[in-house]
Amino acid sequence: MENESLATELLHELKQSSKRWFVAFLVVLVLWFATIGVFIWYISLPIEEIEITQDADNTNKSVQIVGGDNYGTTDLQEKTQGN
Repeated sequence: MENESLATELLHELKQSSKRWFVAFLVVLVLWFATIGVFIWYISLPIEEIEITQDADNTNKSVQIVGGDNYGTTDLQEKTQGN
């Protein structure tokens, strides 16, 4: 008689533990699908495209040299030319 009550008590605890694990699994599954849904929503957001145009006159020739001055000469060119 004592063994039967111990066995039924263990089965009852196992059943409760299984229910808890099943609920935890469902919560994780819902969070996983929610994460995927939010990620898909984020990817499908419209992208705001900005177009920037710049006009230049042909009379003023502008040359851009990285590291140079407004006339297009760099420090290295000035030293080699003796300026």
